[in-house]
Amino acid sequence: MRTNDGGVKPLIFFGMILLMCTLTRKDAGQMTLPFILLVSGIIVEIAIAGSFVAYFLSTSGYGERLSVRANAAAYSGIRDAILRISQNKEFVSNACTAPFTYSVTVGSDATSVSVCRTTDETNGRYAYVVQSIGTAGSRQKKLNTQLSVDIVTGRVQLESIEEQTIE
Repeated sequence: MRTNDGGVKPLIFFGMILLMCTLTRKDAGQMTLPFILLVSGIIVEIAIAGSFVAYFLSTSGYGERLSVRANAAAYSGIRDAILRISQNKEFVSNACTAPFTYSVTVGSDATSVSVCRTTDETNGRYAYVVQSIGTAGSRQKKLNTQLSVDIVTGRVQLESIEEQTIE
């Protein structure tokens, strides 16, 4: 009864209509029920297919939106750490084996920020490593940043920001 593309064969459909026209008056009601069931089945099939298409289109866009929000939350964590370091050049003294960790809330999203510092006595600099993991819904983004801070003046220089995969 169906073709390969999911539609009803036109010959059967028009055959039912022709049969309805040729029946006598007392038999005419017998073809009405199958005809209504056929038409309503087609309408229900189209509605179900449309709802699946709408669902998959909406979830793909939602995942992309969550990914962008997670990236923005992670970047906000980096900016917060840079601000704290620029206000206090000795913000943390933790070595990178045990970094200082704190949380930042960005709207409805969360960010976990880890900061550690090493001292380069020969160049008179602190080398900070900031790691931020932004979470939005089921998506996470991880950014690593390296900063260089002058021990005497407290001048902060951003050396790199890079995105890393989450293990």
